[in-house]
Amino acid sequence: MLFPSLSRTLNRVSFRRVMMAGSAIVVFSLSSACHNGTSPGTVATVGDESISKTDIKDAISKMQLPGKIPDSVPSDILNRLIERKLIDQEAEKEGLAQEPSIKKKIEADRERILRRTLIKRKVDGMVKVTDADIRNYYDKHKAEIKQPGFVVVRQLILPDMETAKKISKKLHTKNGFHTAIKHYTGGPVGKIFEGTVPPQFVKLFFNLPAGTVTGPLSLKDGVHFFKIDQVEPGKLLSFDEAKSGIAQYLSSRQKQDRYQAFLNTLRAKTKIDINQKRLGEVFTALNPEKAASVPGGTASPPNPGASTGK
Repeated sequence: MLFPSLSRTLNRVSFRRVMMAGSAIVVFSLSSACHNGTSPGTVATVGDESISKTDIKDAISKMQLPGKIPDSVPSDILNRLIERKLIDQEAEKEGLAQEPSIKKKIEADRERILRRTLIKRKVDGMVKVTDADIRNYYDKHKAEIKQPGFVVVRQLILPDMETAKKISKKLHTKNGFHTAIKHYTGGPVGKIFEGTVPPQFVKLFFNLPAGTVTGPLSLKDGVHFFKIDQVEPGKLLSFDEAKSGIAQYLSSRQKQDRYQAFLNTLRAKTKIDINQKRLGEVFTALNPEKAASVPGGTASPPNPGASTGK
């Protein structure tokens, strides 16, 4: 039986398997052919191409199956690999790779793979965060490194300010907020953490005791009131609690710095010419309203960096 995860691992596109006696004979003949020759590691041959034991083992490894691997998996893997070979070979015979649109996509994939590989080697591979780096950062910022506090909030949404004025006092009474939600619109907002809301909204949620009702706040969908049901203050983190997060932060910062330095090096040794006039024409086509207000009818785009105009 072929597991769903197996299908996802081996195919980006799901193909419907046609179970016919003829195809079974083809698979059997291909599988048995390997026993008659070629490399000792070959399990099957499909046309002029082979499928090795390593190919099957790698495919099984990518599945990350828990526990013992079912006996049917290797043969299921083999048949799916054979199907892929058959389809790949047929695509080559039909010359799909030479079609302009397909060729462009293949080239884009090639360039993307090369970029990622280069960055991994020149940037990511050069990043190193030591225990001393982590300790030094913690000692300098320990007063700032904390688990953020949060509040648990419910909201009430009223149709207009006139209604808000009428029931405002009742919202502060016992069960008043709960009753108003039943009559109007509202419900739980959930947890709101420190540092996640715009500065102008901080006073609505933080530095307030549980049970506080705040508002009104006029928004597009109506007038909002909030009730703070629970308050959990933040706490400073110990070195052990903060170590993993600091390591990730320092690693990310190093990657950014090294990436920018790498780009600067490439720019410094490469001549880059930018035709500002033509770039301006592109910008104008995308922003005709701005171009209309500029003498001559061509707006200037932001300067993309070091360049020489022509």
